[in-house]
Amino acid sequence: MIRHGYFVAALFSALHLTILPAHGAEPDAAAKAEAAKRFDRGLTLFDEGDNAGALAEFKHVYATLPNAVVLYNIGLVYAAMGRPVEAVDALKQVASHESLSPAQRERAQSTLNDQQARIGRLSITTIPAGARISIDGVDVATTPLTAPLQVTAGSHVVGAVAVGYAQARKEIIVAGNAEATVTLELVPAATARDAQLIVRSRIQGAELVIDGKPVGKTPLTASIAVAPGRHLLELRRPGYVPSKQEIELSEAATGEVSLDPAVDRAALATEGALFSLDLGESNAELFVDQEHLGAYTGPVRLPRGPHRVRVEAAGFLPLERDIVIEQGKTNVLKERLEPTPATRAAHEADVRFHRTWGWIGVGAGALLAGGGAAWLGINAGTKSDARDALNRASADAEAEDVGPFCSLLDGVNSPAECNAYVADKEEEYDSAKRKDIIGFVGLGVGAAVAVTGVVLLLTGDDADKYGSRAPSQRRNLQWSWLAGPQELGFGLSGSF
Repeated sequence: MIRHGYFVAALFSALHLTILPAHGAEPDAAAKAEAAKRFDRGLTLFDEGDNAGALAEFKHVYATLPNAVVLYNIGLVYAAMGRPVEAVDALKQVASHESLSPAQRERAQSTLNDQQARIGRLSITTIPAGARISIDGVDVATTPLTAPLQVTAGSHVVGAVAVGYAQARKEIIVAGNAEATVTLELVPAATARDAQLIVRSRIQGAELVIDGKPVGKTPLTASIAVAPGRHLLELRRPGYVPSKQEIELSEAATGEVSLDPAVDRAALATEGALFSLDLGESNAELFVDQEHLGAYTGPVRLPRGPHRVRVEAAGFLPLERDIVIEQGKTNVLKERLEPTPATRAAHEADVRFHRTWGWIGVGAGALLAGGGAAWLGINAGTKSDARDALNRASADAEAEDVGPFCSLLDGVNSPAECNAYVADKEEEYDSAKRKDIIGFVGLGVGAAVAVTGVVLLLTGDDADKYGSRAPSQRRNLQWSWLAGPQELGFGLSGSF
């Protein structure tokens, strides 16, 4: 994983260190800010396994601000994509560059050494010279070559075509750190002009075989020249049932064929690996190579190699990514679905509702509880005075050594008046005690309203659920024990 903060800081510090001469005017502050934003997004995509997206972002940044930090990351992405030739071209320029940290230079050099071991050299000769050379269906050079071509170690289909000659093809295997040689003898074309064949397939990395001879791998970006007549086409890839079709083409005609091999379920045990989604959303529909696999409920087994994945979920924009399934490792697409404007608006409305009424509940509850507590405090004085008055009246009424009955009570001279006086003081004390109910009700209602407000705050959606913060930085509710001298309890903590 790449540490974002460190590399973004490194990018800013290296903006003036160009590897290649910059052309045109110096980028302004807005362009530099945009480049830094794209650089950070490239790091995120790279960490999430979206190498194609990361490469696009880094190349855009490098076109604006060519510097060692960006080129270093471009080299790492090419290495992750299994494109050692491009990785070596990038890393050679930065492996010892002073603007990289020692750790970066060490990683650049080790990656460079590893990628160089994955490159072979291919010398191609054609008879006659002047032929256009293609490798795996992509035009790369014209003979005579001035130097061997660098190619990824493995199997390749080399083609050659020249005006007046029929196209020649040959399959060759090139080892890493080794050189292979191939000679293609072109045969003069017959009077009839070649037909053109366009082959389409939703399956990537499949080998096209025409009349038993390998031609190239999908996706085939250009048409294929074939002799007029009937041809047998076959598309092969490990983990799939080969797809076959015959086609007959007339002179100078153009034909188009779609070949889509079906997954060989029986071969998935040896030719497949598990693939899973980590989206943060449920009810996602999974499409692989344009085939609908249904609702995603757990890891699925796919043939190893490249695939195009599409994820759809109600309320979210579709997500498409190119992935490579590798055996012996965890294949996870970790992404965040982008909500539709309607989903985002509903989410923001829900957040506002919970926050507004949550804080209103907390505030109103605190006021009610505070008012109840204040009432109890004030009434405690009234209640204390009433109790003292009752105690004095009762003590005077029961005294046996003070002369006439209730003589100490002003204006009271008879037993009936004495009893009425004591009863009045009892009623005043009872009335003061009953008034405590108002305070307790205020405390209870206030606490209930405040708790309701806290629940609203904690149960509402994360305000940054669809924002820029990483999932680890978003709200996490946590229960915790609260222990101390003569106390034991628990609490709920979180950010909102």
